[in-house]
Order: sequence, then structure tokens, then C-alpha cells
Amino acid sequence: MGTDIHVYIEQRINKDQTEWISVDEWLYTPYLGGVGVQKHLWEDRNYLLFAILADVRNRYNIHPISLPKGLPDNASPEVKNQSDIENEDAHTRSWLTLKELLEYDWMQKMEDDNNEMFSLEALVIPFVNEFIPRLSEIGEPENVRMVFWFDN
Repeated sequence: MGTDIHVYIEQRINKDQTEWISVDEWLYTPYLGGVGVQKHLWEDRNYLLFAILADVRNRYNIHPISLPKGLPDNASPEVKNQSDIENEDAHTRSWLTLKELLEYDWMQKMEDDNNEMFSLEALVIPFVNEFIPRLSEIGEPENVRMVFWFDN
């Protein structure tokens, strides 16, 4: 059985405030009996990335950006509701600001099973070269965050 990631993007409008809003496009889906994200900004299954983000499936002892922090107390209503809906299937809830993503050392080296060395960036290129720049378009690094969790 595989592990998947569920990613939601939030923005703080004013850095002096603690309120965050969801910037995902939500769509009411009557056949599912609720609201869902129309299109996730990130959905790729990459276990090395999971290890980097929150120490999930970390078989190479990668230094994660952060250990899991749980769902933010001030999560947007949409994200909180989605977390509640997926409660029993979801695990390892966490969040990272764009600032944390930008400050991470993506160039650190990792040795694979064949004793070859790679930079972490080379192993998660779409995340670093596409996803993070998209987040940068939303707002200031301390005012944008990804909230995420995993399922099996």
C-alpha cells in the first residue's frame, strides 16, 4: 500500500494577523456531499520529498525541514473541514511556510542504495523548480504556507 500527500495552500493577508485563508479553488460536489479542492497545486507521490517535508517514509535518514507540527490551530475553515472529513484516513498532519521551504538546504547530498551521491534538489526537481516558485507568486514567504497530511 502506498502513501499519498494531501496539500492545501493558505495565505495570511496581513502578517500582524493570525488569520489564514485558503487560496485553493474549492468546488461544491453534491455527489460527495461536500466541498473539495478543484485542483491541487501539488499531488506527486515522492517518498524522498515526504522525508524532506516531515520525516515520513524516511529510509535514507534525510534531515527533514521540520518534524510534523500537526494541523495549525488557525487553519482556514476549508482546510480544517477537509482534515475533519479525512480524519481516520489521514496521518502526520503538518505545515510549512514558504520561508521554511526557501531556507532549506536543497543542495545537501544523499547517498542512494547504489552508493551514488545526489543533491536532494535533483531528486525533487518539480517541487523545487515549479511548486516553490508558484508559491512565491502568492505572497511574502512568511505569509504563505502549505498545510499537508498523508494517507495510506
